[in-house]
Amino acid sequence: MRLTENEIAKRLWESAEQYKPLIFRGFEEEFLLAERARADAVVEISVESGPSFKAIVEVVPVANPKTLLQKCRLLHDEFNRRNEPDLVPVVVAPYIGKRQAMILADEGISWIDLSGNMVIQVSNQLYIERTGKPNRFSDTSPIKKIFQGTSSLVSRALLLKPDGFSSLYQIADFINRRNASITVSTVSKVLKSLEQELFIEKSKSIISVRDPEKLLDRLAEDYINSTKRKARKPYRFAADNPQNFLKRFFERQIDYVACGFYAAQLKGLAATDQLTIFVKDIEQVRKARECNWIAITPDAEFGNISITEANEPGVWFNTSQQMNKAIVDNIELYLEMMADTPRGPRIAETLKQRILKGEPT
Repeated sequence: MRLTENEIAKRLWESAEQYKPLIFRGFEEEFLLAERARADAVVEISVESGPSFKAIVEVVPVANPKTLLQKCRLLHDEFNRRNEPDLVPVVVAPYIGKRQAMILADEGISWIDLSGNMVIQVSNQLYIERTGKPNRFSDTSPIKKIFQGTSSLVSRALLLKPDGFSSLYQIADFINRRNASITVSTVSKVLKSLEQELFIEKSKSIISVRDPEKLLDRLAEDYINSTKRKARKPYRFAADNPQNFLKRFFERQIDYVACGFYAAQLKGLAATDQLTIFVKDIEQVRKARECNWIAITPDAEFGNISITEANEPGVWFNTSQQMNKAIVDNIELYLEMMADTPRGPRIAETLKQRILKGEPT
């Protein structure tokens, strides 16, 4: 359950010891201000054996970027209204992550979180920075599921169409015509979260990405940390003629898609003697072997064919045909290469430029 503003203020007051050398004075008594005031509180803060200052405070239960910017505007307005140059604007939240801290730094706003982190600056007189403590309030974390599974396809669609979309229905249709399935309701929920995190811009006529590079980086971060990706089990086989093996796959209508460095090779970005593919159902491969439809031999150590079962929608979304082979699209391959160290990130950088330029996949 998320904390209310009053609960956050109370916890800050009760846990004041962890913020030494800062000392809070009069926080409880002055928390509820007159109705004309826009900030949540004015607090007297002093430093042990040092100066004291007065802070105007905004309490933020969930510090997503959009809400933070709104609170920053309120603090700037209140600062200007009071016309007291010595006042220090401060945001208090359960947790302030790296991205939120950067936003506050750009806005010139100090901050404290209940997890024990803070950055306090009083003109040129005082600067205190204490960061790195983990989030103790997981329900205030950004929603990671929007970058996983079917929900992640919304971000990928937005990256594939830099000019943006005119409606939710257009986004859903764009995705559903590219080997995927998504509802308008899911698109709506994902867009709401993306807007709160300042990844997209919405107007009456267009929905588009604010910063494609940041959105692509966020997709990569979640992909690298994905437990589903880490749980994939590759099966290695040996074949005298790997290309003939793929031809038989096609003839038997076994769903597959080229991935990894093999896909990078097909896109002119790498060279490899390993054929790597995803399949939707590994049982189809086993059945094909048992029936002698494909000639491959299990070889966990030296096999030149690697087959992995993958049901994630991102693998199959927007696949392309090249050299009569199904290949993962540039975004999926970029995510794979970012996770495949140490060689992968070099290929990923080239793919990144292609994606940001809107080049065909």
